Amino acid sequence: MGKKKTEKPSDIVRVAVTFKSLTKYAARMTTDVVDQFKPDPVDVYRAVTELERRGFTVTGRGGLTVSVRGARADFERTFGTKLVERKAVDHGAIPQARSFFAPPDEAAWSPDPAVSSLIDDAYIQWPHLYFNQRFPTGMPSPIPPRVTYHHLRVPSDVAMTLNAARVHRRGTTGRGVRVVMIDSGFAHAQHPYFDEMGYNHSVVLAPGATHSDRDGNGHGTGESANVFAVAPDVTFIGVKLDNEDDPSQGASVLEGFQEAMLHHPQIISVSLGYDLVMPPGRTHMSALPNSLKGLEAEIQAAVAAGVVVVFSAGNGHVSFPGMMPEVISAGGVHVDENGAMEASDYASAFGSAIYAGRNVPDFCGLVGMQPRAQYIMLPLGPKCEIDRSMATGSQKDETKPDDGWATFSGTSAAAPQLAGVCALLLEKNPALTPAEVKAILRRTTRDVVNGAANAASNNGVALSAGPGADNATGAGLVDAFEAWLQA
Repeated sequence: MGKKKTEKPSDIVRVAVTFKSLTKYAARMTTDVVDQFKPDPVDVYRAVTELERRGFTVTGRGGLTVSVRGARADFERTFGTKLVERKAVDHGAIPQARSFFAPPDEAAWSPDPAVSSLIDDAYIQWPHLYFNQRFPTGMPSPIPPRVTYHHLRVPSDVAMTLNAARVHRRGTTGRGVRVVMIDSGFAHAQHPYFDEMGYNHSVVLAPGATHSDRDGNGHGTGESANVFAVAPDVTFIGVKLDNEDDPSQGASVLEGFQEAMLHHPQIISVSLGYDLVMPPGRTHMSALPNSLKGLEAEIQAAVAAGVVVVFSAGNGHVSFPGMMPEVISAGGVHVDENGAMEASDYASAFGSAIYAGRNVPDFCGLVGMQPRAQYIMLPLGPKCEIDRSMATGSQKDETKPDDGWATFSGTSAAAPQLAGVCALLLEKNPALTPAEVKAILRRTTRDVVNGAANAASNNGVALSAGPGADNATGAGLVDAFEAWLQA
């Protein structure tokens, strides 16, 4: 593959605005205290008015935060600082980097008093990472191609291996449960697989995203098939983050989450996030950066409101929000052609240095092994980045670069699988709280005793699976049928 062009950072910055000393709160944000930080709507209106006067545009509103965008020069003038080009580097299993403008370390900070008197703080949002493979867009067939190595096909193999097929035969398919997935995009209209299967799906654009019918990366389209494999009759709403015309102007995770909450979700599934390490050496951050505290608060508010939130654990990443104790953190287990299970050495497993006593993951879905986790044959928009890269890279997946199919996984696949299992439980018992859903999954998983997780997520030391709950796979591989019996 040729060299990828360096992406020039955008002069438009994406900013999270917080209120009521949210970023100054010294203790850990929890669902018990998050309501204390909900601002008065009048204060929000006054703050927004002042920011709009200074050239900013509101792109999203949550219960505790407001997302705005503005020119680099307007940000520097309003907050009395200078922005420099920085690079968000993925130090996980698949390297990637994106440049953006942000204040340097120890930057000057002298905000306009008319603004600072109304808000807690304003932080530029980092670029996020997709937690599968990230690589450098004829109508495809609804039937996947044949390849010569062991892999799983959707929907049948994934449903059977997670023991969801038995739930379907009992009449529970996730019908009526609203699942919102935040991702790169959803090219369902470009792939006949989704219509042939009769899925109930729609797409909305997060602020800055474009073209609801496209997915230039392919990540969201492919991983969404995991939700449908487990819970085929959910009401699926995809929140697209990517801007197909100008990648630097796509939505932040916070903007995507704010948009997701507007659609009355019962479950939110997210297969992306941030890698909280300090290079060199991948030292784990011991405190949550203030730029992510607004997102943390919005997630806590969603869980407190009864929404089940699922995040990927990462693939060699020290992932946030996947490390938050209140979310379901999805790790990885590989099941071979004989049914033998082992921890995926592609999936993250680590102890959080930010949330004391928090071990990631909680439970596992189906994830392949290193080096590329080529495991699940998934439909995606033809000629998208993943379709082309998986077919033409150093380890070809035996598909064609324009056929709309690729074998990939990562914990990006595990999160929507777990979201699908949660949907089966909520169809049977809509009164279940997020904590109750998590407890049911914990006591009904299948124990995984072999293998080890990705050492890159744990300072180079691979955590091993063993009898009972362990640090590599959490409680184990989810069992949809056993969980459904207890719902």
